[in-house]
Amino acid sequence: MTRRARFLPGILLTLAAAAAMLGPAAAARGAVTRDDVERAIRDGVRFLKQEQRDDGSWQDTNEQARTGTTSLITLALLTAGEKPDSPTIRKALDYLRKFGPHDLGSTYAIALQTMVFQAAEPEKDQVRMAANVTWLEAAQIKRREFAVGCWSYTDAPAGGDNSNTQYALLGLNAAAEAGVPVNPETWALARLYWERAQRRDGGWGYHAGDQLSTSSMTCAGISSLVITGSKRFQGAEFLQGPAIRNCGQGTANSNLQRGIDWLGANFSVTQNFPSGQQWKLYFLYGLERAGRLAGIRFFGNHDWYRLGAEELVRTQDRLGGFWRGVGEAPTVATSFALLFLAKGRAPVLINKLAHGPRGDWNNDPDDVRNLVSVVSRDWKHLLTWQVVNPAGATVADLLQAPIAFFNGHQAPELDERGRQNLRDFVEQGGFILADACCHSREFDEGFKALMKRVFPEEEYKLRPLSDDHPVWRARHLLTPGAYPLWGIEHGCRTVVIYSQKDLSCYWNQAERAADNTAVLLATKVGQNIVDYATGRELPADKLVLREARDFRADPAKRGALRIAKLQHGGQWNVAPLAVPNLMNVLRDRPLYFDVVINHKEMLPSDPSLIYYPLAYLHGRAAFSFNKDDMDALRKHLQPGGGTIFGDAACGSPAFDAAFRRFVAELLPGTPMAPIPKDDPLYKVGFDLSDSQYTKAAGGGKDYPQLEGVKIDGHWAIIYSKYDIGCALERNSGLDCKGYTYESAIRIAANIVIYSTLP
Repeated sequence: MTRRARFLPGILLTLAAAAAMLGPAAAARGAVTRDDVERAIRDGVRFLKQEQRDDGSWQDTNEQARTGTTSLITLALLTAGEKPDSPTIRKALDYLRKFGPHDLGSTYAIALQTMVFQAAEPEKDQVRMAANVTWLEAAQIKRREFAVGCWSYTDAPAGGDNSNTQYALLGLNAAAEAGVPVNPETWALARLYWERAQRRDGGWGYHAGDQLSTSSMTCAGISSLVITGSKRFQGAEFLQGPAIRNCGQGTANSNLQRGIDWLGANFSVTQNFPSGQQWKLYFLYGLERAGRLAGIRFFGNHDWYRLGAEELVRTQDRLGGFWRGVGEAPTVATSFALLFLAKGRAPVLINKLAHGPRGDWNNDPDDVRNLVSVVSRDWKHLLTWQVVNPAGATVADLLQAPIAFFNGHQAPELDERGRQNLRDFVEQGGFILADACCHSREFDEGFKALMKRVFPEEEYKLRPLSDDHPVWRARHLLTPGAYPLWGIEHGCRTVVIYSQKDLSCYWNQAERAADNTAVLLATKVGQNIVDYATGRELPADKLVLREARDFRADPAKRGALRIAKLQHGGQWNVAPLAVPNLMNVLRDRPLYFDVVINHKEMLPSDPSLIYYPLAYLHGRAAFSFNKDDMDALRKHLQPGGGTIFGDAACGSPAFDAAFRRFVAELLPGTPMAPIPKDDPLYKVGFDLSDSQYTKAAGGGKDYPQLEGVKIDGHWAIIYSKYDIGCALERNSGLDCKGYTYESAIRIAANIVIYSTLP
C-alpha cells in the first residue's frame, strides 16, 4: 500500500455531497434560510406582475391616494430586483409620469411616486421630483399648535397624523438622496414635531396626544428621527471651512433611544401592537426601516429581520405567492412583505463598535451611516450598518460585517473577552477601521496601547502605511500621506487601518456639507479604506451567518489525515489559518473527513514528513532550502510518496519566481506543465470549471490555472501562481490576485482529495 492510500479509509466522502457543499445557503441557520426568502420574493414578484393592468397601473385600493398603489407596487418590485428597463417597470413608470403633484393631491401618492423615481431613473426624473418636493414642503402644517411640522392626507390645512408624516419624510429623503434640494426648515419642523409627539413611555401613537403607543407608529417615529436628524445637525459641532468647531459636541438623540427601547420591550412580528393583525404588513415594512436606518440588528434581544422573515415565509400563500393582511389588500400586503424581505436583508458593511467609557463611541451619530450611504451609491447596491458591543457580542456576531469601526475621545476600554473577540474577528477575516475623534491624543495613545494588547507579537506592530500601499488608490487616487494612516499587517494583508486625524466628524457632516473640501477628502479616504478592506466584494445578506471557528489543537488520531506546512527561508507562514480553515470544512458535514485540524509546521528534513501525504508550501517573498532539505523532498516525492502543494500568496511575483527555481532544482529536466482541464484533479471532489477569480486577478469564472509535475502518473507537485492560502483565511485584500473564498475552498479540497488517492 502506498503512503497516499493509507489515508483513504479515513475519508467518508460522497461526490454528491461534495457537489452540494458550499451552496448559497450553506452557512444559514435557523428556521428560515436565504433560499426560503429568495423563493418567497420570487413568488411575490410573480403575483404582483400578474396583477398589472394593460395601462401599466394596478387597481388603487384607496381612491383618495390616486396612483398610490401603483407606486407602492412599483417600489416593491424595484426593491426586489426588477430592473428599470424591464417591461413591467417600464409600463409602470410611463403610467406614473402622466401625473404631477397637483393631479394627485395626496401626501401618500406623491411621496411614494418620488420614492419610485429615485429608485428607478433619478437623473431622468429630477424635475418631477423637484415639483413633488415643492408640493410636500407647502403641504407641511405650519400653524396648528399640536400639528406644526406634520402632514395630513392633502395640502388642505387640517390635523395631521404620523402615518402621512412618515411617508412625506420618506419621499423628501428619497428626493434629497437624488440631489434635489429640500428646505432645511422642513426637516427642522418635522424633527421638532416628532419629539413633541412622543409619549412618555417612549412610543408614538397615530396622532400626537394619543393615549396608546403602537408598534407601527413607533417605527415611524424612529425612522423619522433618523431621517430628520441626518439632515439637521444635532449638537453644537459645525464646520467653518475645513475646520471643525466645537469638535466633539455632537450628541446622540435621547428620543431616538427611548423609541428603540419601547420597541424592544413591546416587540412582536406577529401583530401590530396593540391592534393585533390590523395593518400588520404595513408595520413590518416600518420595522424594516426603523432597524435599518437606526443601525439596529436586535430590538431588545430580538433579531428583527430573521424573525420577520420567518413570519412572512410562514404566512405567504404558497400557491398564489401573495400575502393577505387585515385591512390590506393582497397587492398592498404583498408589496409591504417584499419591501421588508428584500430591503431588510441588505448586507451589513460596518459594525460600529460600542465600547467604554460610556457613550464615547457615538460622538458623531451619523458618521458610519453617511459613509455607508456613499459606498452604497458607489457600489449601486443597498448596504447597511449596525451597532455591536465587542465585549457582549460573539465572534460570529462581529463576523456579520467585514469591517468593525472604532473611535472615540478617551482611551478605549475593552475587557479581556472584548480584546480576544477582536483578535479572533481579524484572524477569521475581519478588518478594523479606527480614527481619533477630534484628533484626540488620549484616544490615540489608548488605541495604540489597545492594539498592542490585541496583537502583542512584534511583527503585528501598528506602523505608518507606506506610500505604495494600495489603500491610496483603492477607489480614488489619493496623495500618500493625505491622511496620517497607520496599519497592522497580519498574514496576507493589512487588517487594521487607523487615522490619528479625525475622519468621523467629517463623515457626520456629509449630508449637511457635502461640498466642503475637508468632508470630500475624508469621505474619499473612507471609501478607499472600505474598498481595500472588502475588495469591493458584497458581504452576504443577513440570513447567511458566518460561523466562528475554534482552532484549538486537536489530538492526533491514528489514521486521520494530516497536512504539513513547510518552513523555508522566507515568509513561510503568511496565512497561518489557511489549513485549519480548510480542514474544518473537510471535517464538517456533508464531507466528514477524518482530519487533524491544525497543520504540522516542519522543515523538509524532519523524518516525520513521511506521515504527511500533503505538504503545503506558500509565501509572498523569495525562499530557498538547503541541500539536506532538497534531498528529503526528492525522497518524499518518489513514486507512491507524497505531494507538494504550493501557491503564491496574493500572486506574489517574488514567490512565483522562487517556486519555479525550486522545482527546476528539485526535479531537473522535469519542468512544471499546465494541468489540463480534463484532468481528474478538476473533478475528483468538486467541479472546478466555474472557479471565481478575484477582481485583481481579472475577475470572471473559469478553471483554476494550476501547474504541476507528474511522477509515475501522479501529480507530485501542484502549484497555483494565483492565491489560495490567503483566500482560505478570507484575508485577501483588494490587490490580492487569486480566488474567492468559496472557490479556494473547492480547489484546495480537490487537491487534498487527489493527494490521498493511490
